Amino acid sequence: MSCECNPAATSVATPADEAVAPARRPAYNVRENADAFAVEVFVPGVNRAGVELAIEDDVLAITARRTAGTPDTWRPLRREIPDGDFRLDLSLNVPVNREAIQATVEDGVLRLTLPKAEEVKARRIEVK
Repeated sequence: MSCECNPAATSVATPADEAVAPARRPAYNVRENADAFAVEVFVPGVNRAGVELAIEDDVLAITARRTAGTPDTWRPLRREIPDGDFRLDLSLNVPVNREAIQATVEDGVLRLTLPKAEEVKARRIEVK
């Protein structure tokens, strides 16, 4: 699996009348063992409902939205933590078992396990 960030996909199109910042590429780690790939994506302030995952044409697209908001009874005085979108596109150059992909988000980290497809796993061949 090649985990290349597609720079052209790190921003999202928005209507011209909306003043929304483009999506940011989050920090991420990728690990591999004989059976699977593990991806960790740093998405602070994002809950499970704010995450979307999709695979199309062997690209894993990860989008996440953080919306903190201010209650109506409060007036913001300073705001350094912006609302906004994260986007990361990862090329899957090794076939994965799409039905067995698992994802969790906890403590601002999205964790994905992408099991390798059986045909690409290393096999021991018996010599006769």
